[in-house]
Amino acid sequence: MTNSIQHSILIFNYNEAVHENRNSVLYNTIIGQQAMLKDKGIKGVLVSLKDTPYSPLTKEDPNLANLVKQLEKLSHRIDLPVAIGDYKRDTFAYLKKFSANTSVKLFQNINTAILFFNPKAFKKELDVLIYDEDKENADKIAMELGKMGYSIVHARNVEDFKIKASAKKYDMTITHTAINQNSTKTQASQGLGLSKQLVMNLPVFIDTAVNSLVTITGLEAQKIKHEIRPFNEKIPPHVIIAAMKFKGDISGVFFLVFPRELALVALEAMLGESLEADDTASIVDGVAEFCNIITGSAKVTFSGKNLKVLFELPKTYLSVQVALSDTLGSNGVWIDMQLDEKPFYMFITK
Repeated sequence: MTNSIQHSILIFNYNEAVHENRNSVLYNTIIGQQAMLKDKGIKGVLVSLKDTPYSPLTKEDPNLANLVKQLEKLSHRIDLPVAIGDYKRDTFAYLKKFSANTSVKLFQNINTAILFFNPKAFKKELDVLIYDEDKENADKIAMELGKMGYSIVHARNVEDFKIKASAKKYDMTITHTAINQNSTKTQASQGLGLSKQLVMNLPVFIDTAVNSLVTITGLEAQKIKHEIRPFNEKIPPHVIIAAMKFKGDISGVFFLVFPRELALVALEAMLGESLEADDTASIVDGVAEFCNIITGSAKVTFSGKNLKVLFELPKTYLSVQVALSDTLGSNGVWIDMQLDEKPFYMFITK
């Protein structure tokens, strides 16, 4: 077996027939490299079956099942995610069965492994097309990628997949993949308190905010980063906040947080005229209108996805603490944004 490191992922090329003795050698070899894993900041381990002379005709190969067992043990021992990749499509069904109750992940190729293990290796936001005949598995994949802020397109069936794949060039297409999680990680994910549909559709809020603000102000807007956390109260003082509850196929609360000075700049850009800096009522109304425009665009996008979502009228705040109390300390997605190279924020929670 040979190994290499790509984008902080340790890749072992299993270039011999899978056998229980070789699985043990692989396990012990990686255990012996724990110091190196830490020194080099390794984010995950991928065992590639690209050059493995494995016959898919052997449906219940005990050696393949043993490999999954060894890698599950390895993942807990080194406290890093471990995956099998570069397998033949016929092999995927057997691997999926063997790994179903483990944390061993199945990645179609190295790029898929990088996408999940080290997403910062990619220099841009990605458009990802997903298809799996196992809808529950496809939903899990979409949910994980949605947390990372990627734009997800979910094909419903083989024909839909072919149509979508031919209609647009995607940065990445994911099939024959499984992101198995052990019970501990599953419980941690559930603790986020965010619905699957909400997480999967986070890019809708982000994209519509960027596009709407660019359109109505003529200023440059962009997303900087996002993270799962409660409302961030450590933001600049003198902010104006608008919040809208929404319900239906997706439910939650959308918060738009604008520093007062930036809100004034954005409103003047939208209206094409100057406003009095101390005209608090007009500035508050303006931020509420921004919130209306963003959520209105999001509603149109949701409708195109056959999702019915109703937004209530915006509620405005001049106090971070009052807005914070309305979130009840819940986890959500905090998003750092920029307009005209100046920061503003969004928060989406249940």
